[in-house]
Formats: sequence, C-alpha cells, structure tokens
Amino acid sequence: MRTTKTKGLLRLQSAGRATILVLLAITGLQANVALAEPYLAIQEGYKCSKCHVNMTGGGKRTDFANIYVQTRLSSNFLNWRDYLPALGEDEDPEENPLKSDSSSSFFSGRLNDYIAIGGDFRNQYEVVRAPDGAEDSESFREDKQNIYLEIDLIPERVIFYQLLEGGGDAREVVGLFKGELYEEPYYVKAGKFYLPYGLRLQDDSAYVRSVLGFTYGATDQGIEFGYEPGPWALHVASTNGTGSGASPDNNSSKRVTASAAYVKKNFRLGASYSQNKVSEDLEVKIYGVHAGAQFGRVGLLFEADVKKDEDKNAKDVEQFVSILELNFLIARGKNLKLSYEYHDPDKDIFENAKERYSLVYEPFLNQFVQVRGGVRDNEGIPQDPSLNTTSYFLELHLYF
Repeated sequence: MRTTKTKGLLRLQSAGRATILVLLAITGLQANVALAEPYLAIQEGYKCSKCHVNMTGGGKRTDFANIYVQTRLSSNFLNWRDYLPALGEDEDPEENPLKSDSSSSFFSGRLNDYIAIGGDFRNQYEVVRAPDGAEDSESFREDKQNIYLEIDLIPERVIFYQLLEGGGDAREVVGLFKGELYEEPYYVKAGKFYLPYGLRLQDDSAYVRSVLGFTYGATDQGIEFGYEPGPWALHVASTNGTGSGASPDNNSSKRVTASAAYVKKNFRLGASYSQNKVSEDLEVKIYGVHAGAQFGRVGLLFEADVKKDEDKNAKDVEQFVSILELNFLIARGKNLKLSYEYHDPDKDIFENAKERYSLVYEPFLNQFVQVRGGVRDNEGIPQDPSLNTTSYFLELHLYF
C-alpha cells in the first residue's frame, strides 16, 4: 500500500500536469480577457504597498485600492446614496448634504484629508463530515471583525495606523514614516504589526500560515524597515519574538524576519526568512520561497517553507509545508480557486504527512459584499479521524 507521503507527491505531480494542460488550452485561445482581482497582487503585478496601508499586506486598503475595488473589481456597482433619507420639501441641501442628490456614489472611507476608516467583517457557516465512527459538526463563527483607523499626520509621509478587532483588541498599532532613498521609496514603522513573511494569504488555516505561525491572529512588537527600488520589495523586521510563540520575551534576543520579492507585471518571485530564539535552549528558523504568475484568466501561486526547531536538549524537528493554488477568473468579480496543500510535520517520521484539497467560488457581488463558498478535503494518517474530514463552508464578507 502506498504511503501518504508517496501519494501526496503523485497527486502533486498529477495536479501539476493537469494545470499545465489547462494553461495551454486557455492561453492557446488567445482570448481578450478581463483583468483579475487585486487580492492576489500577482494578477495585476502590484506590490503589497500599492493596496494596503500596512506596507507588507493585510489590513486597511489605500485610497488607490478603494478606487480599484469600486471601479474594476466588483461585478456590480451599488449606488448606496439611493438608500439615504430623501430630502424634505423644507430642508436646505447645504444643511443636510447627506440627504441631497450627488453625482458620485464613490465611497472612499475618508472623513477628511487627514482621517480615514475602513472595515472587514467575515462570518462563516461550516459543516465538517468525519469518517465513519467519528462525530460530524456544524458551526457558525465570526472569522473577522476589524475596524481600521488611519490618521495622516503629514499626508504621504507620517501615518498613524490602528487595527481594532471585535471586542476592542488592538491587533495592529503602528507609526509609519515614508521617505525616499536615492529617489526610491522607503519606510520605517514601529509598533505592533504583522511580520513580513511569505504570501499574505487570506486563509489563516492554510498550512503555510497556521503551521508557521504567520496568521492574522499573530502580531509582534518591534520595528521594521522597507525599501522598494524599481521592481524590488525588500523588508526586514526586528521584534520581540512573541507573536507566534508561547514563551514570553526574555529580552535576551530579538526575532528577525525578512523578505525579498521581485515583482513585475503578471509575475512575482520571492524568498523569506525568520529566526527566533525562543529560549536559551530552543531556536526556531523558518525559510522558504514563493512565486506567482498570471496567464490570461488563470493565475498560479506557489509557496514552500521549512520550519526547523533546533533544541539543545532534544533532536531537531524539521517540518515542510507547501501550497499550489490556481485561480480562474470566470468573469469580472467572479473567481474560482483550486488549491493543493502539503504538510510533513517531521521529515524523520515516515507516513505522517497531511494533504488538503480545496475548491472555492468567491464572487464580489458589489463594492461592499463578497461571498465565498467551497469544499475542503483533508487527508492524513488513517488512525486519526480528525485528519480525514471533508468540510463545506459558506462565508459572507462585508468590507469598506
């Protein structure tokens, strides 16, 4: 009987051959296709700083991103001003501007030239089917309740940014200074923020996020420097090292996280590295590569990482995670996602690898609403039913 690890490699090879055939078929048509979505920056050739106030991705959208979402991303445009209270006969439009007619229904989130707000709200319903003998489950959950505040103390130069989660927890709080070095943009930020590692995938349950600890639930305190000359995006951060670890900061050393990417239109290639001395006896090193390319309506993403725990009192443990993702733009605002993930929790132990297959449909209904629905199949060692489940989910995403 084939082992899980062998089956994983064979499935990955099969998926790769199938992907190549699909790409050849689609690119061979030479169709005049529409532009794809910006949440996968590879499809447009953008750096993370193009669309996010946090220069390495995630969180509040920039003014440019707000314009993009409302003019080129969603399949339909909602004229939200149609739902404002009507102007009464005796009311003055100058005294009641929100009730007056407007030729523009663009929503920027800007309260004035110096203050802007934003938000992301994700609610999900999931059904998990377990193998025979194990219990199924179904649940509603709130994956994200975020409010963003941006204060431009000196527009385009000095910014205060804060991300508040549901319950008032400040997930990100940073001061950001932007400048130019040899006529190319750079920035320095200090505070509490997400670490600059790998592709900023939306799904925190992906192996390349959950296993490595670089999720949207994990931030760290420190300082970060970034430099983006030409097609390059270079970032390095020094932090306490407690963002994705259980042990407290002992103030004896700092975590170092760095990433570098070469970004061109429809193509991206990058690498990341992180080193964290958790204690005097344990040091965790994480390193990997990521890439992406766009072929007409089809976009490909790939990331592979190694996580190595170097323990002076025990044997080292080395894990491997990877993801191969295909995105197909069916029509404007309608994306179909197919992905394959692989996780080997210890390379010295045979037959312990896990795999996950996902098929997700995620249309943007308008400039404020996205829905996502899909199925995920998990396969692991047969002795553990929790690793061999199939889940179905439906998610409502509201954003502004």
